[in-house]
Amino acid sequence: MSKQQSRPAGVSDAEEREAGERDGEWVGERANSYDGRRFVTGHGEYVDDIATQDMLHAYFVRSEHASARLVDIDTAAAEAHPGVELVWTHADIAEYVDEPYGYMLDDEVVLADERVVYAGQEVAVVLADARETAREAADLVEVEYAPVDAVTSVDEALAEGAPVVHPDLNADPEADTDGNVAWTGRVVAGDHEDPMADADVVVEGSFETNRTTPAPLEPHGCIAEYNPGSGKLELTSSTQMPHLLSVELAQVIEGLDQGDIVCRLPDVGGGFGIKLDPYPFEVCAALLSMATERPVKHVLDRREEFQAGRGRASEQLSGRLGVTEDGDIVGIDVDLVQDTGACAAYGVAVAYSSTNCGQGPYKIPNQNWDATVVYTNLMPTTAVRGFGDPQVTFMREQLVEMAAEELGMDAVELRLRNTPRQEEMPMRSAAGHIWRNADMVTCLERTREMINWDEHRGGTRTRDGKLRGVGMGTIMKRGGNKSASGGDFDEAVVKMNRNGDVTVLTAVASIGQGTETGINQLVADTLGVPLERVDAVRGDTDATPEGLGVWADRGTIIGGSAAARAAEDLAETLKAVAGHLLGTDPGDIELSEGAAVDTTDPETSMPIEELANVAMLGNPETLGPEEERPEPLQGGISLVGRGKYQSQEVEFVDPDTGRGNVAHSYTFGALAVLVDVDPRTGDVDVVDVAICEDIGNAINPKLIEGQVQGAIAQGLGETLYEEYAYDEDGALLNGSMANYHLPSALDVPMITNIEELENPDPTTSHGQKGVGECPLVPTSAAVANAVCDATGVRFHDLPLAAHRVLPELAEEGLREL
Repeated sequence: MSKQQSRPAGVSDAEEREAGERDGEWVGERANSYDGRRFVTGHGEYVDDIATQDMLHAYFVRSEHASARLVDIDTAAAEAHPGVELVWTHADIAEYVDEPYGYMLDDEVVLADERVVYAGQEVAVVLADARETAREAADLVEVEYAPVDAVTSVDEALAEGAPVVHPDLNADPEADTDGNVAWTGRVVAGDHEDPMADADVVVEGSFETNRTTPAPLEPHGCIAEYNPGSGKLELTSSTQMPHLLSVELAQVIEGLDQGDIVCRLPDVGGGFGIKLDPYPFEVCAALLSMATERPVKHVLDRREEFQAGRGRASEQLSGRLGVTEDGDIVGIDVDLVQDTGACAAYGVAVAYSSTNCGQGPYKIPNQNWDATVVYTNLMPTTAVRGFGDPQVTFMREQLVEMAAEELGMDAVELRLRNTPRQEEMPMRSAAGHIWRNADMVTCLERTREMINWDEHRGGTRTRDGKLRGVGMGTIMKRGGNKSASGGDFDEAVVKMNRNGDVTVLTAVASIGQGTETGINQLVADTLGVPLERVDAVRGDTDATPEGLGVWADRGTIIGGSAAARAAEDLAETLKAVAGHLLGTDPGDIELSEGAAVDTTDPETSMPIEELANVAMLGNPETLGPEEERPEPLQGGISLVGRGKYQSQEVEFVDPDTGRGNVAHSYTFGALAVLVDVDPRTGDVDVVDVAICEDIGNAINPKLIEGQVQGAIAQGLGETLYEEYAYDEDGALLNGSMANYHLPSALDVPMITNIEELENPDPTTSHGQKGVGECPLVPTSAAVANAVCDATGVRFHDLPLAAHRVLPELAEEGLREL
């Protein structure tokens, strides 16, 4: 049975919290964030808060052009500026870096060499004793450019005779680049050559999503400090994946192995995917510190962040959806073209994810997906929350509602007819996913109830004359990922001191999402200790075991399961000691409410701090002589537990079909929105939002709600307001917070219609599934469907900003003056 997680009416946080303290269980509690008090009292320490007396500051000279040859760089005036240590161009670093480099395609350089390929690209770097000095000197660097025609859209890039963004790659017989096409791929299933063969009704449309930035509160930044005595480089970076960053930097910087690089994680003010890449500023900071033997710091300002901080790729999607007259979805056929910008970064993986997961939660037997990743002379894009799923969902869910309209069927009923039932699981989707224990039917039904679908559907007028409508989108979001070199994994260590205090060492980075709180709850539950006695060390490659960081909703699934296994390992030791001291079988010992309890005689117990102290000291007078102890307690007792969780579910995909189980688990759900469209202005106001997700076992409902609300707010921003705007030459037109419209509290309604179903994943430590990315995925689709319900106008392009909506209303005769 599905469990609907909700707080009873009138029950406060404090009352819920007290209930949790009484039963001693932490999983499922609405515990406050582990870092919350420190942050809200202003005691966080981010990269820009760190300073030393001998620190040097780097600042970059960035290209003014989107496409140009570098004729000459004159650094003399900058080098003569007081306080400047040195000025470097590509010629100064060429012998120290292995270029080109990249995540999946080798198409990046640290500093521009011979040509620039986007406005904002790093051309030179100035190192000085103060940031403002470095900035002043950067303005003195004179760069002579020979502009080359830029391509600023995929249509331009694919046109015959178009300028080639990367001519060297295009000329390289070993590279897959063909003109401006960086990569092509496909996913096929069933009758992919004619997916519509069994369809009675076919709907089709062309859609285009927008290029956006998640604009984390904290920009990118790092501090590099090289120790010539040890040969070690210490990099403190605002990153999502410290261990992988050390691997990637070692591949770029000549003379450094991964073991020579220690990555440390400060507090990170948000990531949303764009802090996964190794950036040129990190490579340069490392090289500059090695050259000067002093700490080197660089933090992007907001203008630089807009220019070069990367963001979500826009995609063009031409799709067809086939249904029978009874409402069975039988086929889907999609051409996807992604504008990856000047470098591919994660673009190939994002495009593939769009196609492999594009079917969403539907059982579609016949599928044909073709993906093309295209270079343009715009800022590179990368991984962003949702990882390609929001773009393809925007198309798919509109096609679903178009099909329902053609059939004269309610759109929710059409969805219900084509989603898997819980009793059918585990099952394989046509794309190769293994779907386990999810109740998509209840998600759809509860969302319909919460948004009052039947009352609003069909379009109505509000008292003030606005056009009101309701729309829906669905979720099928992967959690975790199959890497190119192996499976998805994390390791963890859990240790206890003699006072019974616990420390978790995990590779899962903390970027504001609260994963560390959930992991601490898993460990506290396993060891039966109060949550406040569990501390965390996160993302420090010198202290924590190996792991892959935080992305793809993997933190609690993979990292949490690893920490739980480490806690179980420690628990076995504690039970063995307690059993020996209490004279009972260790199998009869339970760790609960801060004590080891003999379940055969609950009156017999030992406080955890006493147990830990005895075990740590190993006193023969207490534990008995060494030879009389059980074998596990001989030779010293280590209160350290170790655990590794490596997914056995994910697979390498079939290269011929693109099919495969690309993630450890999948989260299902549905989201609906109620909108008002003002026929006088074209403004779209979101009045209400309802969401129901099957998230497995809810580790911390309070943090889940925060993640859901934040993801929906981010999705609404991308849907209604946000878009990078470039001119025909590739210059950014809205590179500041003043003219890039992020959503504010005035733009987002109170999001309280949140319901979670708890159908545990049997393969994770506590049944947990992914949560954080999922609610963003269907938001754009649901809004577009709601606007269509309100106005009768189908909008194919994002964002649905007033300047785009109003002309369409006028054309349909709906505009009112």
